[in-house]
Amino acid sequence: MTLQEFNEHYEYKYDAKSRDRWRVLKPDAKDMFRGDCEDYSLSVLYYVVCRGSWIRFWLSLITFRAQICGCESKSGGHAVLRVGRRYIDNWTKEWVDRDHMKGLGHDFDPLYLTILPTTVAFKLLLAKVNP
Repeated sequence: MTLQEFNEHYEYKYDAKSRDRWRVLKPDAKDMFRGDCEDYSLSVLYYVVCRGSWIRFWLSLITFRAQICGCESKSGGHAVLRVGRRYIDNWTKEWVDRDHMKGLGHDFDPLYLTILPTTVAFKLLLAKVNP
């Protein structure tokens, strides 16, 4: 799936307060992917970067070739996908550099920056166990 194809079928859907669920989105009955920022980042990694391969997905995260980055934005906590020196999120919906992200108001505080692969795995598992 290309990024353009994914974006054409993506619609932002806010997680209810205190129900932050991390997941790789699956298309619904209308062939739409609905989710928030971390869902977008994880899904772009899975469908676009890793071409639908769980092996590539986890290898990318474990080797830090790809990272889910946490940052502070105008609206609170936010998740961004970084692959190499390129960043993407549900605001830009395209690959941009870090300066562009900062220009949007994303503050990449070192304490927020990299969400470890073990944390990603835990959050994905938690969403499966507690839907």
